[in-house]
Amino acid sequence: MKALVFWFGILCFVFGVITAEAQEMPKGTEVLKANLADPETAQTGLLVLQFAATGMTDSAARAYSSMIAQNVGNTNRFLVTDHEQAEQVMMRENPKLLPCFEIGCGIQMAKILGADRILSGNLSLGANNYVLLKVKLVNVLDNSIEFEDEIRFTDETMDRRLYTMAQGIAKNTPLKGKILRANNKLVVVDLGANHGVSVGDRFVIYKNQSISGPETSYLSNSSNSRRANIGILTITKVGDFSSEGVFFQKTENPDVGQYVTTYLEKRKQIQLIDYVRKELDTSMRHVFEIERKVEIRPISLEDIDKNRWITSVRLVEEDRDYWQMWMIGTGLGTGFFLSQFKNGDDLKVMAVIGGFAYSSIQFFKTKSLLKGLVQEGKFKGYLDVTFNPNLPSGKLGVGYHLDF
Repeated sequence: MKALVFWFGILCFVFGVITAEAQEMPKGTEVLKANLADPETAQTGLLVLQFAATGMTDSAARAYSSMIAQNVGNTNRFLVTDHEQAEQVMMRENPKLLPCFEIGCGIQMAKILGADRILSGNLSLGANNYVLLKVKLVNVLDNSIEFEDEIRFTDETMDRRLYTMAQGIAKNTPLKGKILRANNKLVVVDLGANHGVSVGDRFVIYKNQSISGPETSYLSNSSNSRRANIGILTITKVGDFSSEGVFFQKTENPDVGQYVTTYLEKRKQIQLIDYVRKELDTSMRHVFEIERKVEIRPISLEDIDKNRWITSVRLVEEDRDYWQMWMIGTGLGTGFFLSQFKNGDDLKVMAVIGGFAYSSIQFFKTKSLLKGLVQEGKFKGYLDVTFNPNLPSGKLGVGYHLDF
């Protein structure tokens, strides 16, 4: 019995070493507390102007504007400054901007108040006591309109319609979060179901790179960096306040403290991901060109080189399958001998454990070599690479086929 326990302990040790080599997980520190003070992921500052009104009193329009500001604030996506708060500040800072119903003066007010976006709109009272509301969400940085909506409501439907509109505004505003944990396959971010995240959502992974130098010393700290996209994240598990996902099409492995962003509105999310994937694909090609020396050779040699590459891929695939078969066989053999262990079987158990360890190491070596050949084939145009992140939790599929 003691001998059985001894050999079982050795098997666990060997398997642990192999698993640690194949799936090394950095010990990332939770950064939830630090994230609260991170300006990159802080709530978006939103200035809600008093809405212009047609067919109703000014006091009614101000009341509707306050209700809209409250509904938007309840999404927990914005740090809202309503028209009453803004007017109090403007009376001291720049009274000439009041009253303000339009985007032009609103942008000037937003810059004074430190808001990132403006919500402006128009209210009109129609027949049968219907209220027509038109809203625009404007980015202060580039004056672009990020969201437009038009709704009709009565006193009975007002709460539901204003809630729906507020959710639309939130979904059309970038959602940003921070990476809490990361390894070479999975990423955990500080956004979950309470933030509107669901399984299948895709995020852009990025980091802020410093551009400081003598020529940029005049820039403020907030302007002294640029965003660098490094990969795409697909969410596979969602908790209340955090989510887990797999990443692909990366230029480098994500790390703790880097950021993710997306839109919860599906159309915008798809447009963002498509744009960034094209950017990352270009970046990956440039990196490969830098890492691998480009050789100028006659066109007539192209097919010869391609055939050599195809032969190498097939040989490495055969080696991979061979060692995988041996790894599975020796693993099953190890389990069998341990379950039937008796005195005198020490050499048999030692042999199958050794075979299991050696075949496992060879399998992972050939797998790594095949990955390098795939990257080479993609760069030279021999492969058509496709990604399939919509797999069971914790798995990411990378498919390829030979272009011949």
